[in-house]
Amino acid sequence: MTVISEWTSRQALLAGDLTERQIDSMRRKGVLARIRPGKYVDAEAWAGTQEQERHRIRALEVGNWLAGRAVVSHISAALLLGMQFAGGADSRIHVTWPGSPGRRGTTNIRPHRGRLSEEDVVVVKGVMTTTPARTAFDIARSTDWDHAVSVVDSALPLRLCTPADLVTVLARYARTPSASRVMRIFEFADGRAESVGESICRLRIAQPGLPAPELQTVLKLAPGSPEARVDFDFPGYRTVAEFDGKVKYGRLLKVEQAAGDVVFGEKVREDRIRDTGRGDGAADLVRPGTAGATAEPLRRRVPACRLSGPATRTASISRHRTSRMTC
Repeated sequence: MTVISEWTSRQALLAGDLTERQIDSMRRKGVLARIRPGKYVDAEAWAGTQEQERHRIRALEVGNWLAGRAVVSHISAALLLGMQFAGGADSRIHVTWPGSPGRRGTTNIRPHRGRLSEEDVVVVKGVMTTTPARTAFDIARSTDWDHAVSVVDSALPLRLCTPADLVTVLARYARTPSASRVMRIFEFADGRAESVGESICRLRIAQPGLPAPELQTVLKLAPGSPEARVDFDFPGYRTVAEFDGKVKYGRLLKVEQAAGDVVFGEKVREDRIRDTGRGDGAADLVRPGTAGATAEPLRRRVPACRLSGPATRTASISRHRTSRMTC
């Protein structure tokens, strides 16, 4: 019996143990789903696949069809490389045609024109793809801050690229339009952010000019209690903040553990953090419900400032429109 891993072609099915009539019958019965003419996926698996994962599979198929004539790039490359970003993915696969005078877009492909060197290309599952650093550069040039910062933040702890790699690609294309915007995003990136939600929260904190927090700070609690690691710490303001939401609670949930137990455990942890007496009083734990609302509760505890360093550097972010994302 023919087994479909991620995607397959009509030619591959015919070369296996299926006939034209059987393939057409499988499509009518909903066993196969077509993603492009002559290209199929397992319909049941496809129905339960998230948008970003669907895009990744389609990028593999398109990249295979291109056979080196062009390179998968931008958001499509990010998904192939394992980078993470906010929101959904474009319905079309992003492709860069090196040295091309321009290509017309199609239903399935969004073409880009750009210069690519050998150092900008890697092969992922047989598909030519832009490197993590070049992918971060392209996304920082062409998408909103939410996408760009979350992509770069995720690439660093995964060791897909290093800060030195980002500096190198920025220097290589320093004369490219929007290179200064890329530089600001690269400077703002921080590999200590542990999720897309934390990356977006960092943006929401920076937009009104609040001081840049320390990330993943370990706090010593009362004797006999384990240490607590918090997402955002504002030294000197007796305030810590954490990314909140179903994603985080799901990450904390252990096998055969009820969600209510996790919530109760988090409440105990919060109380112990408040009891640390940061500064001259109890520590404030700010747990915003959405990333878009992050700045408001923090604004009451941490004043905006114009100090040298991260606070000044991130002040310009407020001029850029960013989308809201539920934490």
